[in-house]
Amino acid sequence: MRSRVDSTLELLEVCADGSPGGRSTRSESVEMKTQRIIIGCFALALAVTGCASRKQFFDLQQQNAEIERGLDSVRAETKRMAAALETLGADLHSYTSQSQYGSTTLEEKVEGLAARLDDIVQRMDRSLAPLQEWLQQQDTGTTGSNSGSGIDYYDAAQKDLALGNYDLAEVGFLQYLESNPQSDLADDARYGLGETYYARKQYDEAVEQYQRVIDMDAAGPKAPAAMLKLGLCYRADQQTGEARKVWESLIKQYPQSEESRVARQRIDELESSR
Repeated sequence: MRSRVDSTLELLEVCADGSPGGRSTRSESVEMKTQRIIIGCFALALAVTGCASRKQFFDLQQQNAEIERGLDSVRAETKRMAAALETLGADLHSYTSQSQYGSTTLEEKVEGLAARLDDIVQRMDRSLAPLQEWLQQQDTGTTGSNSGSGIDYYDAAQKDLALGNYDLAEVGFLQYLESNPQSDLADDARYGLGETYYARKQYDEAVEQYQRVIDMDAAGPKAPAAMLKLGLCYRADQQTGEARKVWESLIKQYPQSEESRVARQRIDELESSR
């Protein structure tokens, strides 16, 4: 028992200073030094209780390395999304500076940019979700070969939608909704699915998806956008009466929203075209 503790004390000294009896270099970061001390202390505690083993110590090191890799991945993804957000912001400013917001063609481009901006912000908010899911699985002892597949489908579908790969985006959103029909992202995925149909002028299919977004949660964050797009589908399908009805409902339910402002302009366009 004494020899085991002595060995572990030597290991703790290595973890703290970098070599037996030596001193850590100035280039060693405080963060790495702290991690090594924690691991060494944990190993010492296990040794004192008679429970430490070489396998347990290396398992602890491996778990710490996996967490660090997960954090590095999250940081990289956040930087990429921040860059994309900055680019989209510049594009939005360029569009709005070229003309007044009353132009139908320009306004639709602005709407598309605004939707993409919203998606990027939401993805940034959820960038830690895969790491959190992994940590939860470690706590419960489950491995699950399909872990994270739901968010993977969603992220891939959003990327395909932004790139104009509408067929692939449709498949991705459908896969996500099939395995996660009641998740917090379900309305976003359903709205994205509607966008793939709208972009391909499949208005009947788009109407179905936008209506389902509204039915899922009429007070949800995607409801105003879904109502606006629902009216646009009706207008494109020459059902101007239905379009007007949807937009008037949108204005009544969300009078201060940006979508309501656009809806008022669309109603004015219907009036002027009579």
